[in-house]
Amino acid sequence: MQNKLNEINTQAALNASTALSKLTDSPVDIEISNVEIKKVEQLSPVISPEEIVAGIYLPVTGEVKGAALLIFPKETAFTFCDLLVKREPGTTRKLTELDESALKEVGNIISGSYFTVLANTLHVKITEHIPIFSFDMFGAILGQIVSKFAQEEERVIIIEVEFYFKPKTFRGYFLLLLEMEKLEAIMGPLES
Repeated sequence: MQNKLNEINTQAALNASTALSKLTDSPVDIEISNVEIKKVEQLSPVISPEEIVAGIYLPVTGEVKGAALLIFPKETAFTFCDLLVKREPGTTRKLTELDESALKEVGNIISGSYFTVLANTLHVKITEHIPIFSFDMFGAILGQIVSKFAQEEERVIIIEVEFYFKPKTFRGYFLLLLEMEKLEAIMGPLES
């Protein structure tokens, strides 16, 4: 299953790179730098619970249910917004509606690319829903989202993502809160 997951990650990153390049009118490379499967309660060491982050949450239904959560640390989100809405670097110090919309679109692109490749690879139907934006402490965002989900699933796939906008590099985290038993039934056991 790990090989299949790596193939999905690579193809999804390639598709998302193409889509983000079109959105920004400049070349964007997306690379997966690390993939881990952790228990939900082990997520805090990945990002400090007190750290302010921008979170884009995208629920999915269908043959595999769950959600994706794209996380950017605050300063990364500000820098990303400068680039996305074409402001001078260092301008964004507070997120506007336009910034939130731009980050939600990035969330749509990343999640959409991933779920399209996942659905096509596994031959399952996955329906994406409207993304929800939060700007808060990581612990608060995670608590809201995971409280319901953790009752059903105790493991999460954490994908560390790097965005290369020459000369800038951004790092974010893409968390997949999916029905792991169902995924494993389709693909084989996942390493914890």
